[in-house]
Amino acid sequence: MKNIYYQYSEKRYMGRKQIKNKIITVHAKTQLECKKKLTEAVNNFLSSRIPTKQTKIPLIEFWDKWYKQDKEPFISNGTKKDFCKVRGYLEPLLKMTITKINKDNILAFFKNVEENRTKEKMHLYLKACLKSAVNHGVLKKNPYDLIVLLPRKKNHKQALTYEEQQSLLCYIKGKPIEIIILIYLLTGLRKKELNFKSIEKDINFENNTLKAINLKGRNNILRYKHIRLSKTTIKLIMSNLDIIHSYDDESSYREVLKIMKELNIKKSIVNFRHTFATNHLYLGTPDYIISKEMGHSTSQITKDNYMDIDFNLSKEKIIKLYNNLYTIFG
Repeated sequence: MKNIYYQYSEKRYMGRKQIKNKIITVHAKTQLECKKKLTEAVNNFLSSRIPTKQTKIPLIEFWDKWYKQDKEPFISNGTKKDFCKVRGYLEPLLKMTITKINKDNILAFFKNVEENRTKEKMHLYLKACLKSAVNHGVLKKNPYDLIVLLPRKKNHKQALTYEEQQSLLCYIKGKPIEIIILIYLLTGLRKKELNFKSIEKDINFENNTLKAINLKGRNNILRYKHIRLSKTTIKLIMSNLDIIHSYDDESSYREVLKIMKELNIKKSIVNFRHTFATNHLYLGTPDYIISKEMGHSTSQITKDNYMDIDFNLSKEKIIKLYNNLYTIFG
């Protein structure tokens, strides 16, 4: 049967067909089922295909087809949310006819948009969309070829200094929020990566690890990370489950901000992640382990962006400050 092949190694049928530069692949147990699935996949692709000649369609129509075909299948859920949010912000511009989009109306639109990370994503996604329009022959030239965007100033977040860690741990001693802050400091988790409602289900008691979702993971291998915990930390978590279950990422974030303000420390939960990396640096933990526990693809990312130099910090001070809660490697 044309375009249908049997895969002996996997004991299933594969259907494959190329339409222009797109290769459509499906799998099924039977030949007929495979042919049916391939036909449906081809029809779905053709119905959603981006136009290939200049038209007077609204940019939003092209955007939706471009996103559905070229972006949605390959991005994480977090990036999907970003696209949805950016589409809403760009809607006044997207409603224009695609061939009328130019440098002037793009700059006029962005003139009153606040400088932040969202604005940067708006430019990034719009530029990519218009580049795709050029590639498909809908536009003759990408307006962004005439626009020079200034690079965003990188705001490097700092780890808590030894003195700040001392002040914080002393201030929260005995308070419910103490266990939440300690978990963040001892795991390096991002704000929304902590499973407040059932953290106990993520602990492997045989090898003393915490399994956590990696929000920045781009594939199944990087989707989760495993963080080594000391037995003392696990015992602390298991004896405070009621407190942990009563929090969520937003309530803990707000309470931490309030505490940091009272301590006159201009940092937040985000900085706890940097503190985790820096403390492990001084504890002598191998760079490879630190980067894997933080969910980074390379240890260089961890070293360049998360580790700080603190001449008042030492392995002995960290061990004493945290009463052996940190895992010591080697």
